[in-house]
Amino acid sequence: MGGRARAQTIIKNSIHLLDSIGPDYWCGYSYAWLANMKARAKDGEGAASDLSIFAKAFCSVNSFHLNGDQTKSGYSKFTYRPFTLEGNFAFAAGLQEMLLQSYAGFIEVMPAVPSDWRDISFDDLRTEGAFLVSAKKVAGEMAEVKIVSEKGGSTKLKLPFTKWNAAYNKGFKIVNTHDGFIVLNSKPEAILVLKNISK
Repeated sequence: MGGRARAQTIIKNSIHLLDSIGPDYWCGYSYAWLANMKARAKDGEGAASDLSIFAKAFCSVNSFHLNGDQTKSGYSKFTYRPFTLEGNFAFAAGLQEMLLQSYAGFIEVMPAVPSDWRDISFDDLRTEGAFLVSAKKVAGEMAEVKIVSEKGGSTKLKLPFTKWNAAYNKGFKIVNTHDGFIVLNSKPEAILVLKNISK
């Protein structure tokens, strides 16, 4: 087994162990942070499930995180109500991890979204290197990706579609690497819109 495959197996097994041990003494933020880990591991269904549990069982009607399981549904043995902020912040971070990742040296759009999230979009999420990314998925297919370079520089994009064109390009130089990625060299304030032309 290669190094990458071995690492992925360890990650998958570690997350499975967390799930199997059970959440008896978890607080709500435990679910939000677990969703972050699952999103990083490209498990969109698992991340969405944990975020849903957090929102349903560990938040008050005003959306404040209350630590304990307010529904008393067995998501935790804790049912108390201290208010803390980190659970809500972790929820937002987990959702962004599902929609956009850039920590591995390239931008990946919607790397961990559940298959039933068929019509979704987001605007201006920030990646490493000061790029703002917007994207749209329609009927389960990635339709469009927009990238704005705030300060100029280079990045790499994992292509979310097979056939594409640059519907708009102001200030980007595109280098197709023919391995499912493109390198993007940009001037400050450059704008690029890529569209799916597979259909």
